Amino acid sequence: MASMRRRKQAKDEQLTASLLDDYDALEAEDVGPAVQQQQQPARAKAPGLSSSAIILHPGEFNLQAFVASILAWWQRMFGQIFSYATHLWPVPQRGPELSLLQAERLQQLRDKVAERFDIASPSHQDSLRRLWNLAFSGEPCTALKTPRWKDMGWQGEDPATDFRGAGLYGLDNLIYLAEVHPDTFRRLMDKSEGTRATWEYPFAVAGLNLTWALSELLELHAPTGAAAAAAAASSSSDSASGQGPRPPRGATGRAFLKLLAESDVAFEELYCAAYCLLDATWLEMRASYMEFNAVMKRVKGEVERALASRPTDMAQLRQRLLAAVPGAAAGWD
Repeated sequence: MASMRRRKQAKDEQLTASLLDDYDALEAEDVGPAVQQQQQPARAKAPGLSSSAIILHPGEFNLQAFVASILAWWQRMFGQIFSYATHLWPVPQRGPELSLLQAERLQQLRDKVAERFDIASPSHQDSLRRLWNLAFSGEPCTALKTPRWKDMGWQGEDPATDFRGAGLYGLDNLIYLAEVHPDTFRRLMDKSEGTRATWEYPFAVAGLNLTWALSELLELHAPTGAAAAAAAASSSSDSASGQGPRPPRGATGRAFLKLLAESDVAFEELYCAAYCLLDATWLEMRASYMEFNAVMKRVKGEVERALASRPTDMAQLRQRLLAAVPGAAAGWD
């Protein structure tokens, strides 16, 4: 029955579309010069003196008070000049300092995300065959183009056409799920739990989309446009000072840095837990194929909330993430 359901799947060109855009709103306030005037008794005001003149105390000349008033005036003027200058030429704000281990693992993740899938590469072909053997145990992979791929949740006979932005890392994460959490992999691929929709989400393609969504959320993609130019300038500066890769700017990416220092498979474990959450959310929402993007958007929101709670390790993150939807933790191995 599950195979028949998967063979009914339609093709949705929007599955790999980005679901979250980040906007930085910088608000600037105009700071006008403030002139503090001291009121002078009428009897001490000499003819011809303006109201902004330095006030002389009646009686004997007080050198200490005179110097203090000059210094106070200078501090006010200097503060105003500095305020205007920082608005015209803002000082760039640096992110959190990375440890050597965090910097190394962050760069490794970004390199993985950047590698595109190439069907002409023998090693990439081997990865596809590896996933096949994990999904269809005992059934040899005799061709890289066959209708049998649809039963794994690819959208056509040639899985190479489904990668798009996810790249090779999307395939690697499916393999990790199958090898490290085989029972969870089998349950998710076979859609063996819950009341399923007539038109189900395609398992393998959904996995590629999840890799894309999480890597976008954690700022692992290479920047483009103006952001790319700024990142290039920052990278040149960082390289010159030996400070390594740029840290994430957002709170979600920064929270992930601590987990990255604790585990070299932090992303992979987050991916596996998020896939369980995706399937449970799908069932709770009673979603159908065309509602896949709405489900994915909700999953990303739950990942953001779980990371915002500052979990101490991956086990705590998984617990908080899977607690977001009833039944998400069921079947976790």
